[in-house]
Amino acid sequence: MRRRAHYGIDGYPYLIGFTVGGLGALSISLWLGSRLGIAIAGLGAVALVPAALGAHYVARGKFRHRDRVLDHVDWRGDEHVLDVGTGGGLLAIGAAKRAPRGRSVGIDIWDHGDLSGNTRERMQRNARIEGVAERVGVHDDDARALSFADGSFDVVVSMLCLHNIEDEAGRTAALREIVRVLKPGGTVVISDLGGIDVYAVTLHDLGLSVAVGPIVWSTFPPQRILVGRRANG
Repeated sequence: MRRRAHYGIDGYPYLIGFTVGGLGALSISLWLGSRLGIAIAGLGAVALVPAALGAHYVARGKFRHRDRVLDHVDWRGDEHVLDVGTGGGLLAIGAAKRAPRGRSVGIDIWDHGDLSGNTRERMQRNARIEGVAERVGVHDDDARALSFADGSFDVVVSMLCLHNIEDEAGRTAALREIVRVLKPGGTVVISDLGGIDVYAVTLHDLGLSVAVGPIVWSTFPPQRILVGRRANG
């Protein structure tokens, strides 16, 4: 049987909390069997809605959203790609398949708080399973201080990463680093939660032309996609 790549459960503490809370509330409501029980059952049902949406996103939605993010790049097939906050390698591996003559590099600090099984070993294993290991690299890098030379990448992508940097100064530093390592004529695609409009202003001030898309309601939590392009020369 062919092994399958595993890209982890996004926001799993919240997903587990909603699931356990919802099921617990429904169990209590059955035991009470009163008006209070009906009210508690309603709360349990409400809690199970985000749990179901999150489970669907992990199973199917994140792969569709990966394709949605990568579709914003005009691929030639020989790009060097950086995935900021790679996690299990979802974007880096997807980009490697879009650029069969290129190379992808994923960077992460491997925080387990927002993605289950978030390790460089899982990312490397996924790349092997997906058949692109020879064209996918991985670095232990902080987005605020990338170890790459100026103008190293044709494409920089990132999904559900930058909002995890707690302070605005840190997020700004990460965006500056993204622009620094981007080649002239390169493309940046960022998908994230709140803060996209602020990212857009920062990238515009750093010289990129920027477009921000509407909320994507099929992701959980809902995300928005920012596309920035650096002029040639």
